[in-house]
Amino acid sequence: MNRRDRWKGRLTVRVTGGSPERFFNLCSFHGILLEAMEKKKDSVYCYMKAEEFFRAGRLAKKAGVKVRITEKRGLPFWLRKSRKRLAFFCGILLCLGLLYVSSLFIWDIHMEGNQKYTDSTLLHFLEEEGYVHGMAKSGIFCEDIEKAIRNKYNDITWVSAEITGNRLIIRIKENELTEPEGEAEPVTAAGDVTAKKSGKVVSIITRSGTPQVHVGDEVEAGQVLISGTLDILDEGGNLLKTEQVQADGDVIAATVYHYENEISLTEALKHYTGEEKKRRYLWIFGHRFFLPGGKNHYELSDEIDTYETLHLWENFYLPLGAGCVTAREYQEALQVLSPEEAKQKAEKTFETYCEDLILSGVTIKDASCSVNVDIDCCKVTGTIYAEEMIGE
Repeated sequence: MNRRDRWKGRLTVRVTGGSPERFFNLCSFHGILLEAMEKKKDSVYCYMKAEEFFRAGRLAKKAGVKVRITEKRGLPFWLRKSRKRLAFFCGILLCLGLLYVSSLFIWDIHMEGNQKYTDSTLLHFLEEEGYVHGMAKSGIFCEDIEKAIRNKYNDITWVSAEITGNRLIIRIKENELTEPEGEAEPVTAAGDVTAKKSGKVVSIITRSGTPQVHVGDEVEAGQVLISGTLDILDEGGNLLKTEQVQADGDVIAATVYHYENEISLTEALKHYTGEEKKRRYLWIFGHRFFLPGGKNHYELSDEIDTYETLHLWENFYLPLGAGCVTAREYQEALQVLSPEEAKQKAEKTFETYCEDLILSGVTIKDASCSVNVDIDCCKVTGTIYAEEMIGE
């Protein structure tokens, strides 16, 4: 059965009595196609289109034969047979409609690359900016999200937001180093390479532009290291013209980091009692509907919210899910560090700071720190001599 017959329907008929040959000739003359004719005893079986059956019935009377339907195949007969299942098919159409409508909204906001800032912190900020679960994809501008996050969190250096399926995926990269307060960000002139911090030049390689400093020079933050103005000289050393180019080069300088930190000798600790309450909820179209029981009546507790959103495949999420808020009871206690413990903790923070510098590309030549334990705090000061790329 070809595709057209599937849509319009095909019949298997049995022709008996009279003169079958005359009936077949009349059908051929009137353009009625009969296929796969097969004779069985006193009958002839063949296929015909459902829409031509009534025309063939009139011709059968002229030929004195009887035409009976033995089988019906195709979409029209299947739909007629399935009338009792109308609610089932309406449900399928409704489900497909809901899937299409849900594909127009964002039902999952996923964070990647964040370590310092938790998902809940970033989601709360996005909510303040108007980006929430269940909002229309047409109202989301990824460039605005990226700009808002960078402006809010200075130590997030790179943000990428994209819509995949009905998910909003935000990838971020955090700066592992925190710039000392009060240090002004240098203003970079177009085409120039400037110093992002102070230091003493130990190496300079110029690929394009005109170097403005030499090895051994002391430079300040914001100072031009390689100018984008290039002088063109003749053979006699006379200036012919100047060109503006994008300066490029590597400038390595000896730099100094001064480290200061203060650690309290008392720490507030949480002692969990082991008691906890679980409060389950259903997540439907961006709203939580809590089930009875499991309310948090603890005086001191912290909560962990975990939920799972239903999805058909990786990037197609449904506006349905379930979750649980777990409340854990704790008691507060103060711990007093001994001078030795405070000193070890202070030295550890200094070592971590040096490790972060190395990870950012700084070469440490020498580092030392001193720790002074007072009555209620421990002060650590350190000096780090390093070499690093200072051009930007």
